Amino acid sequence: MADSDANFVLFGRFDDRDAIWQGLLDRGILVRVVGPEGWLRVSVGTPEEMTAFKDALVEVAGL
Repeated sequence: MADSDANFVLFGRFDDRDAIWQGLLDRGILVRVVGPEGWLRVSVGTPEEMTAFKDALVEVAGL
């Protein structure tokens, strides 16, 4: 994770960030494909939204 002073966080490094993006989208989680290669960006949301994001990311990325 990259340091941030904004309401979004860069996270990664993924070999295939497009596959991670699609997997999250398929689970109803929208993140942005921006920044350095291998990284994605997510906006910080409510605790419930962040839990849904974390659960989907664990499932998609196998963390």
